[in-house]
Amino acid sequence: MADRLIELESKRLSVLKETKKDYRNGAFGFIGIALGILFAVILPEMPFLIFLCAGIGVVVIAIFFGKAGVKISQLKSELKQEVVTTLMKEEFEDVVYDTKGYIPIARIKETKTVKSPDRYSGEDYMKGIYKGVQFEVSDVDLKEKHVHTDGKGHTYVTYDTFFKGRWFIYTFEKNFHKELKIMEAHGPFFTNKHLVKVDTESIEFNKKFNVYATDMAFGFYHITSRMIEKLMAMEKMHRGSILYCFRENELHIGINDRKDYMEISYRKPITKEALSDLLDQIELIPAVINEFRLDSSKFKNTI
Repeated sequence: MADRLIELESKRLSVLKETKKDYRNGAFGFIGIALGILFAVILPEMPFLIFLCAGIGVVVIAIFFGKAGVKISQLKSELKQEVVTTLMKEEFEDVVYDTKGYIPIARIKETKTVKSPDRYSGEDYMKGIYKGVQFEVSDVDLKEKHVHTDGKGHTYVTYDTFFKGRWFIYTFEKNFHKELKIMEAHGPFFTNKHLVKVDTESIEFNKKFNVYATDMAFGFYHITSRMIEKLMAMEKMHRGSILYCFRENELHIGINDRKDYMEISYRKPITKEALSDLLDQIELIPAVINEFRLDSSKFKNTI
């Protein structure tokens, strides 16, 4: 991994050096524009010369600034793809990372933990396997349509975000054929009427979360004192709201914190120190598997 990061850092520096040269060359275009303004003052009777100087200046600026912009855009895209993929391969198997991909909305709607959005988008789709547990993660943005009427009776439409953050799906071996939903009381979520409400032994937890399950036995099978402790700890790690849904052989986790994840600045060096935030975001994936023991016999088929 270290060698690949060194290669990417070398390329980053090389491209920045090239773009600096492009910007410097493009700056000469401002000289042409300045000459055009000067001729307009001292030689107003020669409009051709005025437009020629100014025109050349504009073209020079457009060419070199445009070249620099394209190089920066390509650098940002390549760095993000390569850096995230490199970091993931260090820890996970069967890694897939797509900067423009995202978890299909149908997968999220199946949990019936959020309203059906009128518009949906996402990015930074990540997939892999850790300790035999498959995971999928992406940024998601769910919007709801609102129709407004102004003081003059004119109507207009807005699309307001009600969930923006990160969605995790963990797939384990055992299919429970049941559901368990754990949702913060103030979150923009809803449940099904066919589920029963479960109250735990923790008053603090009951104030923070609403728990619904197919039946009480399945609820208490998962909501142990250790699980309550881990859920409370994870909630404190994130601002906004958080939901959990055990459904058949999947665990869904939605973090609604209005945050964009997996962001990399091309201006910063490609070192482990500079990538600490990115590493923390990636480390949350195996942390869930480890803390919730999704790789244990509890989540595996037994003969």
